[in-house]
Amino acid sequence: MSRAFDPLASARKLRESGAEESLANATVEVVQDATSELVTRDVLRAEIAGLRGELYRALWIQGGVIITVIAALLAIAEAVGR
Repeated sequence: MSRAFDPLASARKLRESGAEESLANATVEVVQDATSELVTRDVLRAEIAGLRGELYRALWIQGGVIITVIAALLAIAEAVGR
């Protein structure tokens, strides 16, 4: 499992490796901006579970409509056949 991004520790590591403070801070800001919209696994799983539930509900409704239409068509065919 990955750890959360620690901007202070990252900037410190960059400074310790020879980067000037302004470069270290700018680099950390760029990384934060680039990763701010990333989704965690847990959020993604919750979204997928929600979509799966909506899909199953839609399929049940669609199945009910199909059965109702077939029953209506059978009733019409029987009425016409008399």
